[in-house]
Amino acid sequence: MVEVHELQIFLVAAEEENFSAAARKLHLSQPAISFQIQGLEQRLKLQLFQRTGKRILLTEAGRDLMPLAREMVNLSSRIEETMCLQQGIVKGHVKIACSTSPGKYLLPHLIGAFRKHYPDVQFSVEVMSREAVEEKLLAQQVHIGVLSISSKHKELECWTFFDDELVLIVGTTHPWVTRDVISPLELKDVDWILREGGAATRQLIASTLAEHSLSADDLKVGMELGSVEAVEEAVEAGHGVSFVSRIAVKRALELGRIKIIPVEGLNVRRQILLARNKTRTCTCTQLKFREFLESPEGQQLISKIVG
Repeated sequence: MVEVHELQIFLVAAEEENFSAAARKLHLSQPAISFQIQGLEQRLKLQLFQRTGKRILLTEAGRDLMPLAREMVNLSSRIEETMCLQQGIVKGHVKIACSTSPGKYLLPHLIGAFRKHYPDVQFSVEVMSREAVEEKLLAQQVHIGVLSISSKHKELECWTFFDDELVLIVGTTHPWVTRDVISPLELKDVDWILREGGAATRQLIASTLAEHSLSADDLKVGMELGSVEAVEEAVEAGHGVSFVSRIAVKRALELGRIKIIPVEGLNVRRQILLARNKTRTCTCTQLKFREFLESPEGQQLISKIVG
């Protein structure tokens, strides 16, 4: 009989495409992973992976096993969580994929507050691109996704997490630091530090500027960087200005390393969304976490952090 823990190992190995990487993720040795996979293959009398050097690729049999294995592992988790709930214990593992900087900064606070009520719940949060978050949700590899743009996939359900404000920041040595407000036309006169072209914040800035008869091409872009942390560091060092999520630079603002400069008539806001796969049944633990986020305590904490 196939064991659930064998299928869990199989799924991680398939996702990582490497036994050593799977071993690190599962806190096991690489020989232990190989032994379990070989045992599963012998039991099923089928080869599940093609070994090509250090990389492993699923065979046709392995690809057929993937959805069945995921279904069995998910069912096993639901059984355990449901039986724990019968004893008054909320227990389980919630996997979250996040594509937004605001979500990345907010989630640890919310998870920490939730675990004060339910300390037996474990969370895993991975930060990745929006496309990767959607792929993980569709493949049922994560329970919850955090997005800044609503998904077009009909299998995915999205709902509002919180409203995020993008603010114009400058370093303490920038000429604008003494200004109370600037006009939109002045945005063309400075060097800009922006996220890479595919970032959702970059797209939002471009659409907002267009509403004020400004093109993104009018901006003198000196740097394109891959993270909001890198953008904040460059602005702080005096290399230019940028629009960033307020929550992502909250600490730097409190320490006085950067300053927000209002732009007349410009209000850059967006909704940060949570998403789940509608075809996947929610566990008790996931429902409890969603209830917490929507509860007065969760909403109050979100408001406090988002500001």
